[in-house]
Amino acid sequence: MFWHSYKYSLKALLKNRMMVFWTVAFPFILALFFNMAFARLHDFDVFEPFDIAVVNDEEYKKDEIFDTAFKTLGEGDERLFNIELSDMEHAEELLNDGKIDGYVYAKGDKKEIKIKENGTNQTVLKMAVEQVSQSAKMIDDIALSEIAKNAGQMVDISAIYQNAVKIVSETEPNIKDESHVMNMVSVEFFSLIAMACMQGAMLSCEMMNRCMPNITNRGKRVAVAPTRKGVIVSSNLLAGYTLLFISLIALIFFTRYILGVEYGDNIPLICLLAALGSLTATMLGMFLSVILKTRESAKNVIVVLVTMVGSLFAGMFGGMKLFFDELLPFVNKISPVGLITDGYYSLYYYEDLTRFWINAGTLVLISAILFVLSIKSLRRQRYDSI
Repeated sequence: MFWHSYKYSLKALLKNRMMVFWTVAFPFILALFFNMAFARLHDFDVFEPFDIAVVNDEEYKKDEIFDTAFKTLGEGDERLFNIELSDMEHAEELLNDGKIDGYVYAKGDKKEIKIKENGTNQTVLKMAVEQVSQSAKMIDDIALSEIAKNAGQMVDISAIYQNAVKIVSETEPNIKDESHVMNMVSVEFFSLIAMACMQGAMLSCEMMNRCMPNITNRGKRVAVAPTRKGVIVSSNLLAGYTLLFISLIALIFFTRYILGVEYGDNIPLICLLAALGSLTATMLGMFLSVILKTRESAKNVIVVLVTMVGSLFAGMFGGMKLFFDELLPFVNKISPVGLITDGYYSLYYYEDLTRFWINAGTLVLISAILFVLSIKSLRRQRYDSI
């Protein structure tokens, strides 16, 4: 009976064209748009130095690390920028006249950029500011840790910071090989896979709605049928999981072998993360279907909202991951989208798999929590009249 229900549910799901489009076809379309939008970023040789301005006021000069880094990026034959030092008013004038692609200025302890329009150069400028900010934060953390160790003693703060700069500059990245250099576009595709995973929650939400007597007529028939409700629910969920997992594997192979996105060589772990992401999405859809007492369309809107917010925090739509990691550092540690994105990132760039297994374990834990909460809620539900 289980497999009969499973096959029936899978066929019914495939006939829902709208659902199949948003959960299966849409990620492929988005991948193609990403590839067209970021095509030039796959090869740094196509870049020519472009013009920017730096607001060189007293507030900016206080950050010696940032000042030195940008001077380095603006010097030599392999420079990234043609930098003009100016005040805020002149920088704004240059931007409005189209003579620069953007300018950098200090705002408290943070460095901000001002751009007039979006484009490749503006994306590179944003990424450069984020990378330098991340390195500066690492230096501060090392220095503060060293100062804390010598609390109550006379310390040479300048020497400590110089040593921290040396440590960061000389540290070899923990990457698999030298060919795995930072690709600014990778995180966009990693978060795309994560988004596709969580969009799949709509599939399990749809399948659970079909089993709920207070939502659909089919649910009323299921409630009075002699077949055990657990068999019907599990077969429906497995049907949604199957479709989601197969579509994710197809998406990974499409982006890797057709679009040229690298995920690393460990195919089993790549597929395992997709499987765990699909499991988490399936449990999320089940949880939302059981908990929310609203229409099917409203539940799907909530799934999309949760997915899009998670994707934004994970780095999609403009590479804001570092900004949100600093603003709300705990979000990506509990967000399934952030965990999946970070899992692929660590699997590709790092030799040590500790970070990957932490992300995978957290996904399993979230899935288990959602499953337990859903089952408890289902057991409490009673329908006096159907």
